[in-house]
Amino acid sequence: MSSKNIDIKISEDLVPYLYILKGGETVSDKLTLSAVVGLFTTKVITLEKAAELTGKSIWDFIDILKVYGIPWGEYEEDDMDMDDVFLNKLGE
Repeated sequence: MSSKNIDIKISEDLVPYLYILKGGETVSDKLTLSAVVGLFTTKVITLEKAAELTGKSIWDFIDILKVYGIPWGEYEEDDMDMDDVFLNKLGE
């Protein structure tokens, strides 16, 4: 997956918390994971898309959600259908 550098401004008070975020080795990885988890929990993206954006398998992403204490099974039937299609592709 390609990446793009962007400049963002954040409060100095926020910086120490970036280093203690779960998941990811770099601050960039941690921010990406946090953003994707947020997008998933607000139902902006599917489980499949969330896993793809983090470069993880669906199962690994589910494990990350479990670490954060976030239920992953609360999504629409259409989302489940899309995930089933993706999982079937993996099984081919």
